[in-house]
Amino acid sequence: MSLCGVLVLLVLVAVPALGQFPPDNWEFPDRRIENNEDLREVQCRHTCEDVKALKRRMREMESRVLALEDAAQAPPTGLLKMLQLEGRIRELEQLLLKSNKPSPEQQVVKPRKDQGTDTHISASCADLKENGETKSGTYTIDPDDLDYGVEPFQVYCDMTSDNDTGITVVGHDSEERMLVNGYETAGSYSKDITYHGASMEQIAALIKASKSCRQFLKYECFSSAIHGRILDLEVTYASWESRQGEKMDYWAGASPGSGKCACGETGTCAKANPRCNCDVNDKRWRADEGYLTDKATLPVSRLNFGDTGHEWEQGYYTLGKLECTGY
Repeated sequence: MSLCGVLVLLVLVAVPALGQFPPDNWEFPDRRIENNEDLREVQCRHTCEDVKALKRRMREMESRVLALEDAAQAPPTGLLKMLQLEGRIRELEQLLLKSNKPSPEQQVVKPRKDQGTDTHISASCADLKENGETKSGTYTIDPDDLDYGVEPFQVYCDMTSDNDTGITVVGHDSEERMLVNGYETAGSYSKDITYHGASMEQIAALIKASKSCRQFLKYECFSSAIHGRILDLEVTYASWESRQGEKMDYWAGASPGSGKCACGETGTCAKANPRCNCDVNDKRWRADEGYLTDKATLPVSRLNFGDTGHEWEQGYYTLGKLECTGY
């Protein structure tokens, strides 16, 4: 209702309160009213007080109406709290964006096997073969389904090479035989390995879920050593790095921490070298090769080479795909 409407209503309520004019209970002074002037004096004495009272009442009601209109324009308490909450949420969203972290709504939670859904994805190719899949090809796996971890990813499943299990294969961008030439300083040639279709975290989950994993590594050398000496200092020219980025001190086919190649552990290196064939460092083609099998460090994340600075020095390296079996 508008202010004018409220005022009219108040007048209709207040005027009857004045009663009949002049009122029946008026008491006239004990004197004779001689003329009209005396009558007007008596009337004024009563009506002026009533009019003043009415005006005061109307002013009070006007103040109440204004207060009611202000209250109607202001947001209710619940609405005000909601607006304050929305402002706080916007502030938190900005903080999340600045920290480059996803909000809880953006994080994906995958269903467990025991939740009665049909969205279960096999943990590995071995798991697929165990459940009756026999055809080799590309499949989607989810190694840590029960851990609510990494997202599913695609791998190649070799279902025929091993009659007992499927082999999960993850390829990379350096599978071809690669030449190293013109790099003399230890590790001056360096190649990061990028795996196809999977992050290092996803591959680590696959390795954890598998019974065993391996990766082939070979270095063919012509007057290019894996280990050498400069004055009295031992130098490692060729090395590989773990998935954690740590430079490893042994070559494929040897035991972790041995500081040797495969032939060094079996005592079969050329010219009875105690460590590697390539360490003979003569002008003949030699090679050191084998499988890396330590699940704690696989797969290879980088390869480093050197001792190929002279025109007669060169080498070729070959890095195989990651292969995992069992579960």
